[in-house]
Amino acid sequence: MSEKERAFRVELCGIQEKDRNVLKRILAITEGRTRTYSLVDSPGGEQTDILIVNADNPEAKDEWNHKYVGTNGISMCATILASRNKLNDSQYTYTSLPFFPTRVLKCLDEVTVKELKYTPELRIEEPPKETQTPTNIRDYKTQLSNQELETFIGNRTDINANYRKHNVLVVDDSLPVRKALDMKLRLMDYEVQHAANGREALWLLQKTHFDSIFLDVVMPGIDGYEVCKQIKRNKATRHIPVIMLTSRSSQLDKVKGKLAGCDTYLTKPVEHDKFEKVVTGFLM
Repeated sequence: MSEKERAFRVELCGIQEKDRNVLKRILAITEGRTRTYSLVDSPGGEQTDILIVNADNPEAKDEWNHKYVGTNGISMCATILASRNKLNDSQYTYTSLPFFPTRVLKCLDEVTVKELKYTPELRIEEPPKETQTPTNIRDYKTQLSNQELETFIGNRTDINANYRKHNVLVVDDSLPVRKALDMKLRLMDYEVQHAANGREALWLLQKTHFDSIFLDVVMPGIDGYEVCKQIKRNKATRHIPVIMLTSRSSQLDKVKGKLAGCDTYLTKPVEHDKFEKVVTGFLM
């Protein structure tokens, strides 16, 4: 199985045998997909990634609460509630009973994105130059809203009235890179704004407060090194962490970045674990 493929183990709680058999046949068709799913045969004996609970069965809900729901009332395992009735007010992903292939697979894929942060579609890497087309911020937002993963993220409403999301600026002339960074950061609950070149970035920095900046090195017009220098020379922005993005990993490039004042480097393609470590390190 390649780096972009992953197998997820699904445990059932309170699901009747006939529904279990239907689900087993549905999951079998995921063989060869980026995400594959299989049922846990012996609960407790294997690591469970996703739990499907029969929300119509009180005993199943009691078992789920006892084994998986913490004192804060939140399940410690990615959970899907299955019911023959529409669950409008549930904080968990919902699928109908009996299982319908399209619906249940969409729910499983949604959970891998929202709860398990598995997003191989959003690999942060430099695309071939011929696929890069000039775009402005408004065009980018329009295209992004049409992406399927947009429906998986939604808007977070926090019960703490004083809660403020960190605001991140992404500066890259590549639309696919901006798109990937946008999705990954929003899945981690950050606000994101974008600039396709250095001049747009410097203009946005005059108008908006940012908590961190992802800055591409190679861009048309002003390159990332010069943008970083200007950010660090300005008293109003010098405190903002700058993470430089580059497709090069030579020692000379890193030295140039340090001389420009950047706080750290990420080399494309960016590994998921390293990306999360850098983001949480500068924004927590």
